[in-house]
Amino acid sequence: MEIEAATVASGWTDVLSIFSRREPARVTTRHGICFDIPGLTVWVRNPADLTPPRGYLYPELIKDYRDRIFGDQRESSLLYQRLRGWIGPDGSPVDQFAQATALLRHDEHNRAAVFSMWRPDEDLGGRFPVSPVGGALRIVDDHLVLFLTARSVDVWVGLVPELLTFAQLAADAALALGMKGSRICYHSWSAHIYEVDYLAYLTDAP
Repeated sequence: MEIEAATVASGWTDVLSIFSRREPARVTTRHGICFDIPGLTVWVRNPADLTPPRGYLYPELIKDYRDRIFGDQRESSLLYQRLRGWIGPDGSPVDQFAQATALLRHDEHNRAAVFSMWRPDEDLGGRFPVSPVGGALRIVDDHLVLFLTARSVDVWVGLVPELLTFAQLAADAALALGMKGSRICYHSWSAHIYEVDYLAYLTDAP
């Protein structure tokens, strides 16, 4: 399933509405029962608008997630370490996002500006494997497009912080490259809401 939204805020609302309009898959996981939309893609046309959506109940998590990439949690953040400090074959840290941006600065038609946050030796079978797992950057129509692939996302809790954080990352990179703006194509293999939140949402949904 694919949707297109103007902003992160409207995109979150649009994703939630899918859960009330159709029957998501009911899945029992080790964390509890959830309702799942497999293979959800969300296009955000204007991710530079970092306004949180009305009705989102966890604004403190937005700051927490941002701090993992931009703030004082970077040194302990697995996400930051994979994206900005990937350990290369010689043991030296590699800033994958900076390298991807540099590739496009040299050749705006490059289609190899790819980054990965997934390490099979650590994440396969791990208790809390990293997500998102990887992505890519492309320049299309003078806009920087950030393609981001998530293994799993809790729509009710985690989708907003994740999108807003990567929206800022994309906007900063677009500015550095002299682009007109940025866009995001976010794909999740499992976009889900846990049962207690799902039932609460259905109760309050128009």
